[in-house]
Amino acid sequence: MISLDHIRTFAAVARYGSLSAAARSLGLTQPTVGRHIDLLESELKAILFARRREGMTLTDKGAALVDEAEEMLTAAAGFTRRAYGLDEDNSGSLRLSVNEVIGVLVFPHILPEFMERHSEIQVELVVTNAPANLHRRDADIAIRMFRPQQNDLIARKVCELPLGIYAHQRYLNRHAPPETLGDLRNHQMIGYDRETGIIDATIALGSAFTVEDFAFRTDNLLAQFEAIRSGVGIGLTHQGLAEKWKGVKRLLPELAIPPLELWLACHRDVRHNPRVRLMMEYLAETLKDPYSRVYSV
Repeated sequence: MISLDHIRTFAAVARYGSLSAAARSLGLTQPTVGRHIDLLESELKAILFARRREGMTLTDKGAALVDEAEEMLTAAAGFTRRAYGLDEDNSGSLRLSVNEVIGVLVFPHILPEFMERHSEIQVELVVTNAPANLHRRDADIAIRMFRPQQNDLIARKVCELPLGIYAHQRYLNRHAPPETLGDLRNHQMIGYDRETGIIDATIALGSAFTVEDFAFRTDNLLAQFEAIRSGVGIGLTHQGLAEKWKGVKRLLPELAIPPLELWLACHRDVRHNPRVRLMMEYLAETLKDPYSRVYSV
């Protein structure tokens, strides 16, 4: 019988176009991914990929099998997801997907209490800004900064996270504070490189910025935070965090910036799993004010 692991590896290589990228996505080594492909091709007696310097390209036979591979993986994920939902044991593992802000700055402060209460549960934390695929069981629970849309997800809005414009006093000692939103164009603004979150916010406020308006650009939110705190320039960030940063001042408080929404989500198949239920209830309570336990810095 053909190994499902080998089919999973085939689908990942087809999706990412290289052994190394597939290995990262699967949590395997590159030699292991290459061995899986070799074994699968041997079992099928067919060449599935053309090996080129720039990566792995599907052959006609390989391309013809991609949809079937994805269907098999979806069915297998549904089977394991459903089995996980039927588990009545409090002990075992629980996998959560969170973005880098919550995962790095908040979770280390709220997890100790949960793990003290439920020492029988092992928590696996996946820190990524990419939405977890709960259908494929990338995670059992996801914390998202937007409302989940899929019909087969159980979603719960926990709170809204107000945003504000901030700069460190070191920056303000060198530059006069802006008096209007338009004045920000004359300052060293901190923003995204490829993401459009801040640009979308300026559009909602009636003054559309472009990427070129940002002197310092990065899609890593933690790097943006440190840039604000170190005096690089002016940036948009979470009020609950910025209020704990020494020397950081809020600017243009009259601006009505749309807040972020914080949602909990799990697949309906796993909602009755006792570990999922315990964590969902705990997070729904502790994340109402997620930054209350973050230490002042």
